[in-house]
Amino acid sequence: MVLITAAAFAASTFDYLIAGGGTAGLTLAARLSENPNINVGVIEAGVDRSNDPKVLTPGLATSMWGDGEYDWGFETVGQTNGRVVAHPRGKVLGGSSAINLNLWTHASQRDIDDWGALGNKGWSWAELLPYYKRSENFLTTSEIAAQQEDVSFVNPSCHGESGPVQNKFPPFYSDFYNDWSPTFKNLNLGVRDDPKCGLGLGGATTLVTFDETNARSYAGNTYYTQSAIRPNLKILTNALVSKINFQPFRTANADLIAYGVDFTAEGKTYAVNATKEVLITAGTFQSPQLLELSGIGSSAILKKYGVPVLYDNPAVGENLQDHVLVPLSFEAAPGESTQEDFRNLTLVQQALELYATQRTGPFASSTPTAYLSYAQLLTLLLPGQRPPLPRRPTTHISNGKNQAYYDKQAQLTLDKLYRSDEAAAQMLFIPGGTTPSDVSNTSIFLQTDAPGHYFTLFGVLEHPFSRGSVHVSSPSITDKPAVDPRYLSHPLDLIVLATIALAMQTVAQTAPLSARLAGGGTVLQQPGFPKEGLGLRNVAGFVRGAFSSEYHPLGTCAMGGKGGMGVVDERLRVWGTGNVRVVDASVAPLMEPSSFLLRIMGRGENIIGL
Repeated sequence: MVLITAAAFAASTFDYLIAGGGTAGLTLAARLSENPNINVGVIEAGVDRSNDPKVLTPGLATSMWGDGEYDWGFETVGQTNGRVVAHPRGKVLGGSSAINLNLWTHASQRDIDDWGALGNKGWSWAELLPYYKRSENFLTTSEIAAQQEDVSFVNPSCHGESGPVQNKFPPFYSDFYNDWSPTFKNLNLGVRDDPKCGLGLGGATTLVTFDETNARSYAGNTYYTQSAIRPNLKILTNALVSKINFQPFRTANADLIAYGVDFTAEGKTYAVNATKEVLITAGTFQSPQLLELSGIGSSAILKKYGVPVLYDNPAVGENLQDHVLVPLSFEAAPGESTQEDFRNLTLVQQALELYATQRTGPFASSTPTAYLSYAQLLTLLLPGQRPPLPRRPTTHISNGKNQAYYDKQAQLTLDKLYRSDEAAAQMLFIPGGTTPSDVSNTSIFLQTDAPGHYFTLFGVLEHPFSRGSVHVSSPSITDKPAVDPRYLSHPLDLIVLATIALAMQTVAQTAPLSARLAGGGTVLQQPGFPKEGLGLRNVAGFVRGAFSSEYHPLGTCAMGGKGGMGVVDERLRVWGTGNVRVVDASVAPLMEPSSFLLRIMGRGENIIGL
């Protein structure tokens, strides 16, 4: 990377300008700049923290959430019961790949194929797998992992071996972690296939984005550092793109032609030019915001804030989807080690020293996962606990112009819910308690002040039916957009999430995990959870008052047809423009299970092929 001032950057001319140096943005920059004849410019609001111990130490991820040095600090508008949900998003070079929980998890084959089923040619599992593998460097299974965990499900043919981002099984396993896979095996829910092959259901140890030294491997210290010395790549940090600039004329197809962007840095506004394309990689919340402030979006919303309408598309900012979750915290059995031990700062320092000197211990650990179909969830319920599930969903919430598109989404989502080989739920854990009454502050939500030691299961709804939106809240890019996921607004989401919550009780009461919990997994954390446990009588109310997010928003610049169904076409070009593309999680038309790191990098890799 050529170090550059804002003024010098603005005086340069680039072939490609990239608005956002996050996960997808750095992937694009690295691949485009492989051609020495292509000049690439990246504008990123955060700074380079590739040598920051907080970023590199896996166990310190949540310490960055809510910290303005690392996190944009987004939150939703009031949801069910008035709940405001925090949404950590990485404000550093490398984006959210710098602050996430390092899980390297995967969508199913059908999830990706469904994008194509919505009319997006070229988007299928078979077509995208080569790009997913291109981003990955799967490190050989360690002796520690092979000794402590069943990793026999790994299928090397589904993994990449020479990509920038390294992943492996974690080097440290707590007693809770070691009991995870055996517990699901005892429930006849052990993993049978490699999830990376797009087929895996069941409970198993999970790959993490650790490098060979057990430090975080992410876009900022892989794609970025490997391309930083190229003279044809210039990255400007501490700068924010505020608007896309378009030519006063249009093409014969009436398309807008971008010639550059405006950006702010050090209190000044600059303009910089691009001769080929402007690529938006600002993420699910800020990509639609940037389009709207550039004149592309719903005419009603743009006029409300005095933004000149260049292309009326009411789909911009709509179709927001997210993984909604519910926690269930249990009292740990006497003598179990949990994160409440870290109330003793001496133990914190000892754990940090263990990581610094031997690269192991609690700060080098992670969480396993389990992906379960709805049919598998039902096997975990006690007699009489099954919530009623209708055969036909009510229609999605839409903007009134694309109901047929949402109906197609609804049918694809419902089909997956009833398939025995598709995940309806994800389960994972933290070895500690929670405070579900306050999800607006992650530092409060992910711990408890209650005396004692605790263990929390999280149950995640993988394919929500509810749809929300992200729209500008003012004519200024510095004002955060209004984020409204409309969590649980669709009745099926509440039914399935309630089923997940009931099923988690059975998991907690199953050996060997149950032996590590008070009362064999029957004692819930007090205060915060129903003392009597969950049943059909109280589970819906509990879910409404305890839900939060897994922080996986997508869909606000979705691929779809012209005329209000989509924001970008199958080549990720913004409708109404000839040379603007969006390349990040916002383009996904349908929710996919798990975290999105791999898919976001895959989109960045794929766009080069497009």
